[in-house]
Amino acid sequence: MLPESIPTVRLTAQYLSLDGHPLSGTVEFQPPALLTHSAADLFVGGPATAGLDSDGRIDVVLPATDTEGWNPFGWTYTVTERLNGVGRNRTYHIALSATVPVVDLADIAPADPAGAQYVTVPGPTGPQGVPGPVGPAGPVRSVNGHTEAAVILTAGEVGALATTAAGQAGGVAQLDASGKVPPAQLPDATGEGVTSVNGRTGAVTLAATDVGALTQAAGDARYLAVDAAPVLSVNGQTGAVALTAADLSAVSADQAVLLTGAQTIAGAKTFSTVPAVGADPANGNQLVRRSYVDAVASSGAWTPAAVGFKSWAFDPAVSSVTSPQYCINGTVYLIGVPLTTGATLTNVVFYVPGYSGGTLAATSYAGLYNSAGARVGVTGTLDKLITATGGTTVVLKLTTAYTAVAGNYWVALLVNGPDPKTNGPAFMVGASVGNFPGGSARMPGAFVRHARLAATGQTSLPASFTPSTIVADANAIWAAVS
Repeated sequence: MLPESIPTVRLTAQYLSLDGHPLSGTVEFQPPALLTHSAADLFVGGPATAGLDSDGRIDVVLPATDTEGWNPFGWTYTVTERLNGVGRNRTYHIALSATVPVVDLADIAPADPAGAQYVTVPGPTGPQGVPGPVGPAGPVRSVNGHTEAAVILTAGEVGALATTAAGQAGGVAQLDASGKVPPAQLPDATGEGVTSVNGRTGAVTLAATDVGALTQAAGDARYLAVDAAPVLSVNGQTGAVALTAADLSAVSADQAVLLTGAQTIAGAKTFSTVPAVGADPANGNQLVRRSYVDAVASSGAWTPAAVGFKSWAFDPAVSSVTSPQYCINGTVYLIGVPLTTGATLTNVVFYVPGYSGGTLAATSYAGLYNSAGARVGVTGTLDKLITATGGTTVVLKLTTAYTAVAGNYWVALLVNGPDPKTNGPAFMVGASVGNFPGGSARMPGAFVRHARLAATGQTSLPASFTPSTIVADANAIWAAVS
């Protein structure tokens, strides 16, 4: 970077083709072979090359050529333009003056190569010279549309009234020496002005009754002052107030629940207090009392709730009286349990009518799956939860309670350890007839009540399975949830 003691000039230029597209190439600025600057104690030499950018422009800062201290003094740059697509390179000389800090190359480059070898940048504007003599006035061509040599204008032609109209009808009034219109030029030719007020003359003072008006006291008594109005605002509003239900923190008539009369209410509603009815339903869409439902649906029938369960696979009273189920090692059995209402489930339950032989391995589990095949609960290992005893309802606690919505679920059972034929815990099953009992009878694609996973050799309950891949099982094991 050059010292600040050497003035510089910013030189710009743009090169375009005849059709307006930017040219490319370089412009070289070559000073004499070597320059010295006595004030800066500096040698300066070598060319400065500026490349054209994408718009065909250059922008370069160069030392001024007329600075005191240069040796030689008053030198010039040799400019060489090397432009792509132009027939030949052009070379010429320029000088840059410190008095003109910004120069466009197009303003100083010679247009004619045969002309001068360089163009010096113009110096600063000199002082203004002495004004020359005033020239003769130009001739008047017309006056208010008149072109004759001797123009005479009338008052009307310049928007004025003639002097003869002063003090005349249709004219203008004059002012006397005191700056007032003379009485003779007033509409009342007598000059007496107002002769009476309400029939009075002289210094007349009128009262309210003289003009048919109320006194201040009578007006205050008859009319209410603005600031004395009893109502100043309505719900914070003034002016022509129009209130809505929302302004009163009220519900509009079309959104309120009526206490009497017929009304249609759309959308799901949640009641903090359950609605109550006092009569049995008269049609299928009416609210009913629990006592009515229990009497109709449960009269004479045992329900899971009657013996402490939330739901079960079937009534245990219809279980098999001949043989229980000994599970094959490594097979995940699925027992369908329908849940008609949502509930929090903390246990899965089995009935073990007998236990013989070997013990369970630590890879034995029970669990709970939803109808999509996702595991939503699992117990601890069954070797710690099912003991070698018989005729027992086995309640197996889930490691985490599950909040279930209404729907179908599978209770899962995985046994490992004992010989599966008649060894280990036996599980109660439903009564069956023949070689192919129909405990899993269903419409195609419907929920499978009793099934097992196709995979064998399992040592834990999988996190999920695809319901369409399960295998219907002939063994209707009994299970419940609580």
